[in-house]
Amino acid sequence: MNNRISGLLGIASLLIIAPWLQGCFSSSKAAAQNNDQERRFSVAVSTIEEHAFRESVNVQGTLVPKNYAMVAPRVDGVLTAMFVEDGEAVEANKTALFQIDKEILTQAYEMSQQDTAVAQYARVDGEAQKEAAQAQFDKMKLDYERFTRLMEDKAITLDAMEQVEAGYKVAQAQLKRATTAVRLYEEQEKKAIAALAIAKRRLDDSLIYSPIDGYVSFRAKKEGEFCGAGTPIVRVADPRVLEVSAFLPSEYYPRVVTNVSKLHVTVGAIDLGEFPVYYKSPEIQDQLRTFEVKCLVESPPEGVAPGAMAQIETVLHSYTAIGVPQEVIQIRDNKSFVFVADAGKARAVEVQPGLSTSGWIDISQSELKAGDQIIVKGYNLVNHGVQIEMIGGE
Repeated sequence: MNNRISGLLGIASLLIIAPWLQGCFSSSKAAAQNNDQERRFSVAVSTIEEHAFRESVNVQGTLVPKNYAMVAPRVDGVLTAMFVEDGEAVEANKTALFQIDKEILTQAYEMSQQDTAVAQYARVDGEAQKEAAQAQFDKMKLDYERFTRLMEDKAITLDAMEQVEAGYKVAQAQLKRATTAVRLYEEQEKKAIAALAIAKRRLDDSLIYSPIDGYVSFRAKKEGEFCGAGTPIVRVADPRVLEVSAFLPSEYYPRVVTNVSKLHVTVGAIDLGEFPVYYKSPEIQDQLRTFEVKCLVESPPEGVAPGAMAQIETVLHSYTAIGVPQEVIQIRDNKSFVFVADAGKARAVEVQPGLSTSGWIDISQSELKAGDQIIVKGYNLVNHGVQIEMIGGE
């Protein structure tokens, strides 16, 4: 009985003090809200400005010389002389690189010279024999004509006429033979001259000069080794103009335009800058589904050499718009907000974040405009409508 009475008394006490406790809690909450309204939060602000934004795709690429030559012998033979070393500077059409079978080809050329001289002498001798045959023919022709008239007058015998006629025909045949011999000697001389020209060309081709200005970057043979015509044995590269090559995914093919799109090239810690795309592959590789793009880098700085790996940013679209630092955008209730300083208070402004570039977010799709003061420090401590105190800006 006593326990029941005690319980009833406890319940009655709670009913009596509950309104008092509720009043106390309401007063505390109101006091906290009043404190937030009266408290000034220290913040730093910055003026909203326009920034450059761009849509891009990042890949790796390679630097190669724009101008290079794989130099090969023009004739088969043994490498008898190598005139350059790796890394040596060379000039186009001035610096000799190597020579093939100099002694053998020189001897062949000298023999062709001798053959040409023999052919020339044979022609001269044939011409002299033709002149002698011509003189003999002319004499026999006169005798034949004279004896023909005497025969008509019956002043000579038939036998005498036949002897003169036979001599005339022999002289005529000898002249024809001498004329043919001269033509033969002339053709032999032409053949010898052609062979001499070939021997001279082969001798000249045995000595190879650099076709471009640059440096020797590779040698495949040493003196004494056999070299085949057409097989490169020296590589010459011109490092003054480098070609940057990269392969992009096929989905970007319509968006890359020659001489309009740009490649931002970085080699290690060296930023080379942006260069227009001067080459775009006319087709997409069917296996990798990529296509090649190229740009040119003239006079690369020290530390950038052919063969280096490059980080390449292909700029697909660029524009300017107002932007804010990426970290100041707050996500609350699945919405994006930034806080601006407005008449001594923090004002929450909903934004739609756009493209991100170098830590800046495009917020052009919002009510904000250039010149507004955005809170860049202390933004995570404030709420909409609270009092703020600007302690600095950046």
